[in-house]
Amino acid sequence: MMQDIKNKAMEIIDKYEDKLTTKGIKITVSKKYFESTVLERHKSDGGVLGAYFSYLDRARDRREEIKNGYNFEKNKYHYLVLTISPLEKKRTPYKDCREYAFLLKKVERAHIGLEPKKRSCSEDKLLAKIEKRIVKILKKAETQTVQQICQNTFFDALRYVSSPKYEYKEKFCGKDHHTWDTIHMILCAASTLLFLIIAYGIIELIRM
Repeated sequence: MMQDIKNKAMEIIDKYEDKLTTKGIKITVSKKYFESTVLERHKSDGGVLGAYFSYLDRARDRREEIKNGYNFEKNKYHYLVLTISPLEKKRTPYKDCREYAFLLKKVERAHIGLEPKKRSCSEDKLLAKIEKRIVKILKKAETQTVQQICQNTFFDALRYVSSPKYEYKEKFCGKDHHTWDTIHMILCAASTLLFLIIAYGIIELIRM
């Protein structure tokens, strides 16, 4: 199935190849795989009693894990990834080219002790999303340069860290994934603080 859907995605790209070539753009499709360790459920913040019940829950989770033969299976994700690159390779290094990931299938659960749940994306929906993305790229190419279309920007970095689809990316825009996670959290905190300050200012103005 994986190879079959990749071939179908390539057929869609081939359909737009002439238009892409005219704009100096190349789109390649690849498969990506990522695993993440399934952790224990979060500890309770309810004091000593909460910590005790949390300990019992986590112990029961470990027993269920062994009893049901889940074997501490990791969360597993399969993606189809479009990489947007310039035909002239010197314009943008491949490692700095923009990517769009589409989930193919996953095996996932929130914490150990739970049954791993399998989910697959509808082939038709996935291919429709891919074609929609290609059309958007071509539309942007009408007013943007090849470099603007293909090269990662600060906003792409935020897109990568704010979506679990891009956990497979270890480094982008000159920084590792962890660093961008930190930057994203700082920006979110700053945005929240700014919103509260503005809201407070508006309330004070209304009261005057």
